[in-house]
Amino acid sequence: MRSSMTIAAVVLGTVATMPTYAAVTLTSVPYTQDFNALASTGTSSVLPTGWAIAESGSNANATYAANNGSNNAGNTYSYGATGSSERALGGLASGSLVPRFGAEFTNNLGSTITQLDIAYFGELWRVGTSGNLNTLSFSYSLDATSLTNGTYTEFSALNYSVAPGTPANAARDGNANRTAISGVITGLNIAQGDSVFLRWTGTNAAFNDHGLAIDDFQLSATAAAAVVPEPSSWAMLIAGFGMVGAAARRRRTSVVA
Repeated sequence: MRSSMTIAAVVLGTVATMPTYAAVTLTSVPYTQDFNALASTGTSSVLPTGWAIAESGSNANATYAANNGSNNAGNTYSYGATGSSERALGGLASGSLVPRFGAEFTNNLGSTITQLDIAYFGELWRVGTSGNLNTLSFSYSLDATSLTNGTYTEFSALNYSVAPGTPANAARDGNANRTAISGVITGLNIAQGDSVFLRWTGTNAAFNDHGLAIDDFQLSATAAAAVVPEPSSWAMLIAGFGMVGAAARRRRTSVVA
């Protein structure tokens, strides 16, 4: 079931955000992102255009780390097999760090966006405590200017939640442990040139947390259809023009006479 509720974007503790970035431009062509441009070694702040991270907590910073799921520290991660360019964007929550990431999308369809169709794969890259439910919580905002301000609306149909079994406290191959997730956000009113922010937030659950990521993201925007007059309306309009023209001709005839 799809459910939503409006929440204020309240951030506790230290917040580290990425520098100013350009938004993704939405057109009639669906947007896709595979995150394979993320760093595969070390730490980095390089992200796809429009995307950003905004960690909170005492260990928050403005970078992510490349990892294969072996690290149990709270952080934002570029997950993937060691040495592989096939990446996924995710994080592992802890008491000192909450991962948060997402993107800004600007309407360039030429008319108002009323609907967003979103799909992605949630991937499990590390198991903390077996059977422990962890969630990457999805939300969106129509008035934000970053991932940490404005009013965000939770949309649970696009959450990624998992409670994996054994072995505990071990890396997993996220490409072999992935879940297809999709949802449709309706009732929107995003005018030409306005933006929508989409974000995922890790939740620090009890016991040891899992390493969760998103991959192969897809977004399609639906714009409001142009209003086309009914045939009867066209007929009335044409008739009206005809009457105006006839009246003008009569006035000219009267002046000549």
